[in-house]
Amino acid sequence: MRRLVIVLAFLTGLMLVLGSSGNFRTYTSTRTFEFSVVNGNDSYVGYMCSPLVTLNASSGVEFRAVTVMNLMDKPISFYVTLNGSSLPKGLLAGVDNSVYTLEPGESMTVAGGFSADSYVPNGTYEVPLMIHAYWDGGSALIKDCSVFVKIVRPTYVLTKAIVGGRYTYRTGENYTVVMQLNFTNNGPEGNFIITDYIPMAGKNVVTHPSEPEPSKGVVDPQLPGCSCHCAGMKITWRVHVEHGETVTLEIPVQVFFSKKGHYTLNCGAHLCGTNVRSNRIVVKVVGGCSRC
Repeated sequence: MRRLVIVLAFLTGLMLVLGSSGNFRTYTSTRTFEFSVVNGNDSYVGYMCSPLVTLNASSGVEFRAVTVMNLMDKPISFYVTLNGSSLPKGLLAGVDNSVYTLEPGESMTVAGGFSADSYVPNGTYEVPLMIHAYWDGGSALIKDCSVFVKIVRPTYVLTKAIVGGRYTYRTGENYTVVMQLNFTNNGPEGNFIITDYIPMAGKNVVTHPSEPEPSKGVVDPQLPGCSCHCAGMKITWRVHVEHGETVTLEIPVQVFFSKKGHYTLNCGAHLCGTNVRSNRIVVKVVGGCSRC
């Protein structure tokens, strides 16, 4: 009976030792712990992986890659890396690999980004993430988190941007802003009509649109016009586009701002006969007098 009690005591002690170790599976004299946990919330270094990210070809997206939680009783530092070597050509992945420090009970969400060229095949792709964590007396390498990105290809894609990527301006200065409209046809070749609007000058902004410059097709600028609460110069672009082809229309505008704030320089283009619309162009104006 005494021998049975001793055995039970030994087994109980063993369970306590293993239970207190959380989820580490290796131990060395340098006290390096490697965590590999199915449920990240049960680990000393907790984590929650990103859900599926959907991305249109010819576009980019930012997302929350992983949330890391410090479930220990001491501060930890960590950084995140990824392995995008298996991604197809034209699909790029990135993650914020800065080093962050978390106090006990704190958490941090790390951002990532994907960008896809027009030729990336449809499909779902996996990008493994690695969380490198370390603290006084130990470290952890977590490899059980992946981000999955699904590439889809809409039939028609309309996007708009400012050439040069400048979206912040100052009051009291004259600018030439060139807006570029891109149309990609992933469907059958055909003739298309795209309409666009450049807002008229307002109290605090003066605009003078110049002749639009298409890469192909015919453009008919008209004044006045009104659509979606946007009155100004109406642009009608008639163009024949092959399957898989991208065409562009550049719209130069002379702009002068007299008061800081946010201004809409373009209301967004519309592909006639569909529900496809481009984004608007909104700029920020700084400097000058906010009460002028």
